[in-house]
Amino acid sequence: MAEDTKNKILKSAVKLFSKNNYHAVSMTEIADGANISKGTLYWYFDSKEELFREIAFDGINHFNNLFKDIVQEDSRSDEKIREIVKCVLETLVKHLGIIDVFRNNVELISRDFKDTIEAKHQKNIEIVAQIVEQGIDEGLIKSENPADISIMILSVLFTSHTKELLDDAENVEKKINFIYGFIMNGISRKEQQDEK
Repeated sequence: MAEDTKNKILKSAVKLFSKNNYHAVSMTEIADGANISKGTLYWYFDSKEELFREIAFDGINHFNNLFKDIVQEDSRSDEKIREIVKCVLETLVKHLGIIDVFRNNVELISRDFKDTIEAKHQKNIEIVAQIVEQGIDEGLIKSENPADISIMILSVLFTSHTKELLDDAENVEKKINFIYGFIMNGISRKEQQDEK
């Protein structure tokens, strides 16, 4: 029951933060959206910033855990990159509002919050860079800086325009293939060999 109430609060908050900036959303609106009292809301979250932090950190930690699992798989680097694309897009399709939460609000929260988000994002870059290093060793990916390639892969997946790309959720598999192809065409070692 308690977990159900907390999930209702989080859903209400994501919905409101995705449509409005952080300062325009009140705890009363979040409680109303979850069909609970404001007192119940404060039982779960001491402040709006704490609630927003949980939404943001849960999202980033979700991807961090997914990427860690993928890097451990016993498969080729190109298969791992496809799995990253698939997991990210499928997650974002299920939770499209979270994209707008970040787009509308990250700049409005404290410097400490931004630094924490950036540190968590850096961890994701490091994890994906391990897959890139594997791809370089396999001869599938260009011999470039793995962190730079990792940043580019994540930039393609987490652009501010991702929502527009995913609005048609019925064609997710087609979009996974398109984005995977786009990424691999850019980092493939084959292209590098053709230039010689």
